[in-house]
Amino acid sequence: MRKKTFISMVFGLVTGIGTGIVIAGKVITKPKLGGDKKTEKFKQYYYMMNEWLRLKQEGKTLEKYFLDNNYKSIAIYGMGEVGNRLYYELKDSNINIEYAIDKNAGFISDDLEIKDIDDDLTGVDAIIVTATFAFDEIIKDIEDKVSFPIISLEDVIYEIE
Repeated sequence: MRKKTFISMVFGLVTGIGTGIVIAGKVITKPKLGGDKKTEKFKQYYYMMNEWLRLKQEGKTLEKYFLDNNYKSIAIYGMGEVGNRLYYELKDSNINIEYAIDKNAGFISDDLEIKDIDDDLTGVDAIIVTATFAFDEIIKDIEDKVSFPIISLEDVIYEIE
């Protein structure tokens, strides 16, 4: 009788440990949905914003880049934090920001018209995309609607010398 009880206890213990390892393994290795993608997005934004700050500290401006490339009238695609920084940097410059394009405009301004992607997107020299992580998707959404350049802010920042 004691032998059966001992074997049952050992079997129960081994089964419990095995089940625990399997469950713990699933919990530990379960990927967080979007975690890696989100991390990469924020890393990309961090490096871009750091480079932008470095350029400002060296006295280099986005305004000069746009003027040098004959982009005197622009639209800003994406009015999140990066779009807001771009807007405020160029707002009192020689670059005319005609409008912004944003699906979920969290930015409200009496000075700047916010358009939807399905609105008439004309009257500018270029659209500057601040949502650089989704640049390829954005281009697909709007390239057939416009006949002027669609430029990633990230490209602008890294092209300034």
